[in-house]
Amino acid sequence: MARVRNALIIDGYVDEPACFGVPPYVSPYVRYCAGVMFSHGIDVRSATCDQWRLARAEYGYAIASSDVVLVIMGLTVPGRYRGGSPLTLRELREISGIKRAGVLAVGGPVRMGYTLRGGSSAERIDVEGVDFTAFGDPEMSLDIFCGTGEWVSDARRSYGWLDGRRKIAALGAGIVKLHPSYPDIIAEIELSRGCDKAACGAPCSFCTEGLSRLYEERSAEGVISEIEALDAHGVSAYRLGRAASILAWGGRMTGNGVRPDPKRLESLYSGIRRGAKNLAVLHTDNCNPMTIAAFPDESSACFEVIARHNSGGDGLSLGIESLDPDVRKLNRLKTSFGDSLTAVRLINQAGGMRKGRGLPALLPGLNFLFGLAGETVEGMEWNTRFLEAILEEGLSVRRINIRRAMVFPGTELASLAMTHPPRIGERDFRRWKRWVRGAVDPEMLSRVAPDGTILRKVILENREGNVIFGRQLGSYPPLVGVVSPLLERGMKIDAAVTGRGGRSLTAVRYPLDANLAARAELTALPEIGRARADFIASHVPYGSAEEFKKILSELDSPGIADRLSIYFGGGREGSG
Repeated sequence: MARVRNALIIDGYVDEPACFGVPPYVSPYVRYCAGVMFSHGIDVRSATCDQWRLARAEYGYAIASSDVVLVIMGLTVPGRYRGGSPLTLRELREISGIKRAGVLAVGGPVRMGYTLRGGSSAERIDVEGVDFTAFGDPEMSLDIFCGTGEWVSDARRSYGWLDGRRKIAALGAGIVKLHPSYPDIIAEIELSRGCDKAACGAPCSFCTEGLSRLYEERSAEGVISEIEALDAHGVSAYRLGRAASILAWGGRMTGNGVRPDPKRLESLYSGIRRGAKNLAVLHTDNCNPMTIAAFPDESSACFEVIARHNSGGDGLSLGIESLDPDVRKLNRLKTSFGDSLTAVRLINQAGGMRKGRGLPALLPGLNFLFGLAGETVEGMEWNTRFLEAILEEGLSVRRINIRRAMVFPGTELASLAMTHPPRIGERDFRRWKRWVRGAVDPEMLSRVAPDGTILRKVILENREGNVIFGRQLGSYPPLVGVVSPLLERGMKIDAAVTGRGGRSLTAVRYPLDANLAARAELTALPEIGRARADFIASHVPYGSAEEFKKILSELDSPGIADRLSIYFGGGREGSG
């Protein structure tokens, strides 16, 4: 074969139960494949599918002239995406139809099948013009191809290969500089593969992660080495997301599941803190509630480790799915009503404190899944009672995801749904979702981000009138509407919460300067309407904080000066 001299990676985005790669996230797939090609001395370009959409002619030339074009794509869980739109099968056909000199390969979770919607069945990919498909690890197939010219479609790599002498993971870190969102990106970091629940028994009916009974873990040294390399290339935000459960990493397999090891987790997190000199965001993703219920003391100690080392606003995703006992048994779901409530309590106890005036350090996130075999409208009551119990106990959750299952070939759900079809219709699904969004989400948002909460480095995205919307980098960051006519898209600001809607926060710049604040900003403050805003503005300029506070005290509301001081720099601050 002719030597591979240049290559193009097209990031079509991925979303799996234990891996996310839609901007601002950059998935391990892209970085590992870049590391392979760098190790072979290949000149590598990368582009997201959104970049390709905006400049088809430019990237069409790159596709035509590259020796290797690798497309990474595929969704195995449904989602709504703010940072980009995943590549579609129609678009892959468009790319494959470009006349080119080199080869076109496809890899990622699309190997399981293709669908974009929850509640649908995936179809096998069979695209004319695609030369190779990686049904194993695309980085390993690519490595063999670059060395021998042979494409091994089911090649699988080990962690020794990934982090060993060639340091493939660390070597690929530099590709992130080509991402259009750089440096405002989050590197999704891999800790393990396979599912710890499946390793202890049969996998859940719907799960693609659990199809492989093999559960394997990456070394702390390998993880830290990759993060050090990413840090050197300007990355400051990370999520330990490529793992079925953070509690399984470093734990010990027992007859009752994986017993967590807080000491090993401490070594991992403290090592990351030492290695990432520029660290601003360190978040986590998945956590198995079954493990929490089985090993509450060890789990609580692990939560304390995470909350001590992470950045505020972190959330642990709990796969609740369904609490209907009949659905749980039929679909082999691993957590009960009581176990799930225990998990929410323990995470709140260990991580509910705030880092200064920022968001709580660590809270649970809840995942509910509809479209499971045997589900009924009557069974939905279990999920309702669960959320009501959380509300009544005064507990907090970071966010609630409500999804419809994607049905993939090879999963048990593909056959179970034929014999035990789900019986929750679209109307009932939407009615329950509206109840959650209207009755539960607003209360949770008020508990998580009360007035005065400080959100650091909010990246502003789009404007609607006097409100410009943005989010922090992080795992499921809340949408923030900052009231100000003075701010522009792309700016990074600190903001202080002044209120909330159903699923978003209202805020003002922090700290506000009373001499420079626009009337719209003053009006957005609690207890300040148009008349009071005009009164405050009429006394500009203020010579000192004391002078400003004196004017506030003249308003007909006792104590208002002290209550508003938090928006003008008063009170203890936090990292948010």
